[in-house]
Amino acid sequence: MNKRFYIATAITAALGVAALMTPAHAAATDPTTPTSTSSSSTKSKTSKDTTPKVIPAATIVSTEDYDQPLPYHMKSGYVYTTSGLNKTLGSAKNFAKITWYTYKKAVIDRSAQGNSVWYYVKSGSGKQSGWVWHGSLQDISEGTFNIAMKNSDYFKSDKIITMGDSITAGYDGYETLDAGYPTWLSRYLGTTVDNAAYNGAFLCDAGDMSTPGDLGTTVSDTNFAKYDVATIAYGTNDYGHTDSTIDQIKNTLDSNIKKMKAENKNLIIYGFLPITRYDNNQNSDDIVGQAGYTMNELRAAEAQVYEDNNVPYLNWADVDPDLITDANHIDRFNDGRLHPAAKTYQLMARDIAKFMIDNFPKDQIKKSTSTKKTTTKSTTATKKTTTKTSTNY
Repeated sequence: MNKRFYIATAITAALGVAALMTPAHAAATDPTTPTSTSSSSTKSKTSKDTTPKVIPAATIVSTEDYDQPLPYHMKSGYVYTTSGLNKTLGSAKNFAKITWYTYKKAVIDRSAQGNSVWYYVKSGSGKQSGWVWHGSLQDISEGTFNIAMKNSDYFKSDKIITMGDSITAGYDGYETLDAGYPTWLSRYLGTTVDNAAYNGAFLCDAGDMSTPGDLGTTVSDTNFAKYDVATIAYGTNDYGHTDSTIDQIKNTLDSNIKKMKAENKNLIIYGFLPITRYDNNQNSDDIVGQAGYTMNELRAAEAQVYEDNNVPYLNWADVDPDLITDANHIDRFNDGRLHPAAKTYQLMARDIAKFMIDNFPKDQIKKSTSTKKTTTKSTTATKKTTTKTSTNY
């Protein structure tokens, strides 16, 4: 009796184990086997979470093209890949060091928010483009747009004055821009720049044509004890519109440099030679101007004075020979003749800033920066410069 009971119990137990094992094995090997109710709920919830949210595409109401792209940086918001505004390229944080140029203005109807003004923009390098809400853009002279170059800390706390004619003033042939090269200098060097340039200014006394911004007048009216750095950029108007001789050019430039140094013996001075003109679509380098000399002869005369006074001078033919050429002057000059376009002013400023850093007097480099700190800063600045070069223009 007991033996039969034990046998029956053993058989029942074996069958029970087999019954328990069979569905578990099926569930593990057959991916189509329905799962429990709790598993179905999880799957349904997961599917709901991964479903992309559909954003209705916006539509353009009206557009307006710009004759000249002007520079901005992003202070907030996003760049959208199309005027439909339903896919982003990135946020202001992603493009913190990018200069954006506006090519088109549009009123866009965004169903969720109504009509608003947007700009079609391209980065200075041309590698990125898209649509940005107008309120997300800020003029490059405003805000905290930091694109300081490597070793720009040489100029930390220094105050700079820029003197010159319409090209230093930021004139583009039709209007004076806020973003001329002195404005860019303040960003690339990370310091204050006062622009004392004047449209139509001359290096020499031009008689009835003289302006308040001529070199002699500006030097007389400026207290150079208040400045650490001064830049001089004159000559193109003397070449094109006066009878000032080469000797007058040299004497006037020499006497004013000496006056500036006498007023501030620690003043750092840089000279910038004139860029090429294209009057009547002709390269002026070897064309005799009104006063009887070529642009190259004018540059040579100025260069000699700068050398005699130990003033480093920027010659565009050496620093950036491709800045203005016979092939690109129509595009690089906004008027096709003499006055740079906004994007050209940025190129000029980068060349000038690098030249000023490279030619900064070694004995005036701030002594408060230790060798260890300098190495750390240089490493960081190098990284920033690499980023800027590849994306900023």
